[in-house]
Amino acid sequence: MASTSVKEVRRIREAVATHFGATRQSVPESPVAFASECLGFTLDDWQTEVLEEENPRKILLAGRQVGKSTLAGILACHKALSSPGSTVLLTAPSERQAKLLMRKVSQFYRMAGYPLAANSERKTGLELSNGSIVEAVPAVERTTRGYSVDLLICDEAAAVPDADYFAILPALIATRGEQLLLSTARGKRGFYFETYTSASEKNSAGWYEKTIRSDQVPDRIHAEDLEAFRKSMPAEFFEQEFLCRFLDTEGSLFSYEDIHAALEAGENIEAIKDDDIW
Repeated sequence: MASTSVKEVRRIREAVATHFGATRQSVPESPVAFASECLGFTLDDWQTEVLEEENPRKILLAGRQVGKSTLAGILACHKALSSPGSTVLLTAPSERQAKLLMRKVSQFYRMAGYPLAANSERKTGLELSNGSIVEAVPAVERTTRGYSVDLLICDEAAAVPDADYFAILPALIATRGEQLLLSTARGKRGFYFETYTSASEKNSAGWYEKTIRSDQVPDRIHAEDLEAFRKSMPAEFFEQEFLCRFLDTEGSLFSYEDIHAALEAGENIEAIKDDDIW
């Protein structure tokens, strides 16, 4: 869709919102203020930092149960309420995961006291009287094409295949839309790992990066409970799920660090043929 068409759609949505008397007076400009004043939340310091960050491209690496879905829900709900005519797209590896995130958005919309009327409220979407829409879809190419998006939130992004993620990106070009990629750690592969590594090590990819481990949120996760999980799980999986450690891809003959070091040194790496093994 051309940028002029996007502007026209937004203009029409805002006109409809004005016609039906939609107002944003009760919605604070800041998502942090929205969380505290409208939802009654006391945010963790790291959540406040991420919500206040102005970089439109954010990547979050998080341990389990640190509050990342809550943060994503606040950002999505606030965007829809405070920016008339906006489109928020919630994606995840599966439809079930996308619906869980949508449930957060709907919950926060109700907790805020229904600041705007809803033209439609579904398990997978919300259409507001100010012309904004929130849609939750699995991150697969056939379901994400056709959107023009102002805010893209990709949950558990490390589990989304590269081809499906790259198919979503054109939806942001005309709107100059925002991105929030959030995930627990997985293998050392794929767009999420590469983007996170580039943002955290080189700081040259134009992304804001934040890492929050499960042992850094004592108000949410008690140290004794975390220790119990540590004792009941293989060490590498505990570190992946709770301490934000990327594991080498299962079945790899060489570690990511060894391959990266060889490439940095300018060494040629040839593919191993079956005859070389057998």
